[in-house]
Amino acid sequence: MELEWDETKRQWTLENRQLDFADVAFIDRASLVSEQDTRQDYGEVRFSSFAYLRGRLINFCWTPRAGGMRIFSMRKANDRERKKYQTR
Repeated sequence: MELEWDETKRQWTLENRQLDFADVAFIDRASLVSEQDTRQDYGEVRFSSFAYLRGRLINFCWTPRAGGMRIFSMRKANDRERKKYQTR
């Protein structure tokens, strides 16, 4: 699967959250849980996903692209999200 992103957003996430969009390629796919984000009309289909990356639960948001995904956000899951994930 091909990954793409805005390089400025990637750099901001690296500097401020110490996470790299490129590392989505290395998530534990068996742990992946995704939901479509329907809170509002974004003009495109968007998903919010949780998965483990190097032993830490992360959240990344993305939109489908031909042959892959465009990542636009990535962060460590908070306590509430970790609890919800554990009870799924």
